[in-house]
Amino acid sequence: MKTTILILIVLFAINCSKPVQEECWQAFDPMGYDVPGLIICGKDIAEVEAEYPQYYFYSSVEPKSCWKGLNSSGSQVYLRFVPLSMLEKIFPDTYQDFQKVDCSSFCTWTKIVEKHKSKITGEFGPTRLYVESFNADSCSKLFVGRIVVHRETTDSLITREFLERQL
Repeated sequence: MKTTILILIVLFAINCSKPVQEECWQAFDPMGYDVPGLIICGKDIAEVEAEYPQYYFYSSVEPKSCWKGLNSSGSQVYLRFVPLSMLEKIFPDTYQDFQKVDCSSFCTWTKIVEKHKSKITGEFGPTRLYVESFNADSCSKLFVGRIVVHRETTDSLITREFLERQL
């Protein structure tokens, strides 16, 4: 009996001496990604949201997933490493239509340069920089430095060069 009481006292003392884990909040940009380096600990969510009203926040321990769904204009959207709570904020009316997918089933190219070349003069017009997601079939065929014809008009050839892929 004394041994049982002694064990209970020791277990209670060990549990009481554990430090209290304070909650930390990760900032999330409404454009769909974590704000690098902006994790706030030791404050409640209301304080954090009041201090940084331009961002959403979620618990830094909330699991993240990759998602596939449709945005409000009906275009296919792929999201990498986004917690469900943030998906609900970004797409409040359609988040339930998103499905979890394997993160390797699509890739996001963070730098794609689009070039317009005149068929008449051979000269290039202004270039544009894009960020875009593609499904797995395209990703297996795209690599850094690959140039593909994006579209062609009667007087222009529009190509895209893939420069940087998000890991």
